[in-house]
Amino acid sequence: MSKIKKISDSEISAFCQQIVMVITAGLPTYYGISILMDEAPDEDTRQLLQKIYTPMEAGGTLCEALDMTKAFPDYMVHMVQLGEETGRLEEVMRSLSTYYDREASIRANIKHAVTYPLIMTVMMIAVIIVLLTKVLPVFSQIYEELGSELTGAARTLMNISNTLNHYLFGIVIAFCILLVVVIVLYRTNVGKMLFQGRGFAMTVAASRFSNSMYLALASGLDTDQGLELAKQLVNNPFMEAKIEHCQEHIKHGESFSNALLLSGIFSRIYSSWITIGNKTGSMDDVMKRIGIAYEQETENRLDRFISVLEPSLVILLSLFIGMILISFLLPLLGIMSSIG
Repeated sequence: MSKIKKISDSEISAFCQQIVMVITAGLPTYYGISILMDEAPDEDTRQLLQKIYTPMEAGGTLCEALDMTKAFPDYMVHMVQLGEETGRLEEVMRSLSTYYDREASIRANIKHAVTYPLIMTVMMIAVIIVLLTKVLPVFSQIYEELGSELTGAARTLMNISNTLNHYLFGIVIAFCILLVVVIVLYRTNVGKMLFQGRGFAMTVAASRFSNSMYLALASGLDTDQGLELAKQLVNNPFMEAKIEHCQEHIKHGESFSNALLLSGIFSRIYSSWITIGNKTGSMDDVMKRIGIAYEQETENRLDRFISVLEPSLVILLSLFIGMILISFLLPLLGIMSSIG
């Protein structure tokens, strides 16, 4: 049997929305899956839907079918099971669709923010290496032919050039190893403690928490179950610790709204929202609005980061190239002028 890879957040969102349409139309879920299977855009999708349809046709539940594919997240399977047991599958699937749509948006924004600066940085390093290893030796040869020696900054840059030419292969390997170490470290608990306690990471975590709580509350879970679910979804040890503090406050008699504020999960600017949501019984709607607000803050932080980083990289590259050219060309112009 062929192995099916995990599907993306946007694909999960689309799948959940399709199931909502099937349920709204009053069709049996397994029959809706068969329709989706017939309309599948590619063979991989058709095979995945076939793996969902087969056990459901034999009398199995959607939750069991999703679990058997191993292509869907465990917490999605858990929520579908809850929806089927409580008779609120349509609401659960609609909430899941919204949640995964936002997750896809967050991931896309982060990927966009990281990719372009990374490409710019690699190109900048490549240009600098080419200048130091290929261009500077040409200037050095010109100086030798003119019977002069390099001095000052030009001499220092030439020494760097010689070192790079001699150890270039080893330096490239060391850089690649360092990059792999950073990526691996980021995925470990130690790396998360190093990288995920800062402002941007905490903003993303707060957005995921509010979206998770919206998903839980809109699906019929109580706040205790919602907090447990959110703790699994935020993927940030600092936010997980705050959620645990929130749970402790609730155990000691605090209301959910007070516990949220005391644990520092949200900024104080949302305290009035939370208080009103608690008094009016619309906490799920408040969580949805807070999630949107944090998503907007995340996008703004990314935009500011990119708007500062892009020109900074260009300026650094320009300054470095200018320093190299000035260090070599000014003495050379002086020599040419004395010869003339």
